[in-house]
Amino acid sequence: MEEFRSPVVDTLVVTLVNRRDVQPDDFTWPTENGGVYMADGARRRFIQKFEAGMSQTVKHPDVQEPVTYRRAIHYQVKRYKRWLLHNEPYQPFLRTV
Repeated sequence: MEEFRSPVVDTLVVTLVNRRDVQPDDFTWPTENGGVYMADGARRRFIQKFEAGMSQTVKHPDVQEPVTYRRAIHYQVKRYKRWLLHNEPYQPFLRTV
């Protein structure tokens, strides 16, 4: 999953901050146990944007046509499975731009 953190989650977070879709008042002050929480409205916006990002299409070397990030993760799981069961070399997903 780490290979998808940057193109999916990091890109989303930076975009939300840069576009000011998320503001400091969308978060709580630290609780007594140190937790900081996102407000319900901001969390809904985050999830909507996350779902939209997961539906974006990208190229994956295992298929000819563009696939969504969800499908790309599926193909990576299949690659990982082949490595575990058959010792085939694992190739990480690299987003091409």
